Amino acid sequence: MEYFTGMFNIGVALHACGVATDMVIEHCIKTRASFVTCPCCYGFIQNTSKFNFPKSEQFKKTLSYKEHMILCRFADQTAVQLPPQRRLIGKQCMCLVDLDRARAAEEHGYSVQVISMEPESCSPKNNMIVGVPT
Repeated sequence: MEYFTGMFNIGVALHACGVATDMVIEHCIKTRASFVTCPCCYGFIQNTSKFNFPKSEQFKKTLSYKEHMILCRFADQTAVQLPPQRRLIGKQCMCLVDLDRARAAEEHGYSVQVISMEPESCSPKNNMIVGVPT
């Protein structure tokens, strides 16, 4: 992503691990492109030299970095072999992590939705973050 300098109107990322999702969204925001991302590997999300978590002002007021990291670890608990209640908690945590990403994009003038792929059984990591500049 750091080396891509071409023009584009939409960024697409399927199962972008950890901060790769954030890299795609950031690159799209810089060029005012729409984006469709499907995050995965939430447990690999961590602060880097380019990204700090939580991302949005709303979540920064509520969660510390450590609490956000715990949320990310639980978001990785969606494997089909886990008990249904544990998978549900994992899905809810995924939605919160992605809602933070969505709110951060909204702060940059985007209309964003966090939705699930259909059918939801297509993947345990089935969230999509869809953003369009306003």
